[in-house]
Order: sequence, then C-alpha cells, then structure tokens
Amino acid sequence: MTDRSGKSAPSSKKDEGDDKRYNLRLRKYIDVVVEDPLSAMLFRGAIADVSPTGMRVIADQYLPVGSKYTFTMKRNPFLRLRGQVRWIRAFTGETYQVGVLIVEATEDDRKRLTNFLELERQRLSNG
Repeated sequence: MTDRSGKSAPSSKKDEGDDKRYNLRLRKYIDVVVEDPLSAMLFRGAIADVSPTGMRVIADQYLPVGSKYTFTMKRNPFLRLRGQVRWIRAFTGETYQVGVLIVEATEDDRKRLTNFLELERQRLSNG
C-alpha cells in the first residue's frame, strides 16, 4: 500500500484483516432474485462478486442503505440469504451497484457458500 507520495504506508493489523476479506472475494456473476419481504416486491439482479460475508449486486432498483432484503441465487450455489444494504452507487444507465452485508444465513448455507468459493478459486487457479 502506498500513500500519495508513493511511499509505503505503514501496515496495521486492521489493514491485514481488510486485505484478507478482499482475498476471499470471488468475481462471479450469479443471477439473483431480490425480495423485499415488507412490500412483497420481487425483482431481478446479478451478483457481481461474493465473499463469505457479503456481495456486490447489480440491480435496476434503488435499494436504500440500511434496508434488508432476501437474495435468492438462481445458479450454483443456489443459496437464499438475508442481506443488509451497506452502500449504493450509480452504475450504468438506470442500474446501481449495491454493497450487501450478509446478516442472516443458516450454518449450512454459510458452509455451502465457503465451499463454493473455495472450489471456484481452485478451479480458476488450475485453469
């Protein structure tokens, strides 16, 4: 990591933890159905990348920061997770990039997600 002068910035334990999180993130497009249980509204989106703790979703709906939705993956690993919107940014046209923190998943779903990420990582590194 470098600062604006090009010199290496000091490393801290927090930085190392943050780097670990990004090392576990997999760039993989997975179709997803987003459900707002309060309004029963359903719409489609795509997961652009995913980690054991969160995901970046591309959606054509504005999802307010702090709101919670159910995300159902329509492709492998076919998970249904509850997530909270942490940030949102305009993407292209009328679509948004949405940062989602996974706030509710069964222990089995968390294991399936971790196993899926590991298998995909191995497949990509061997390919």
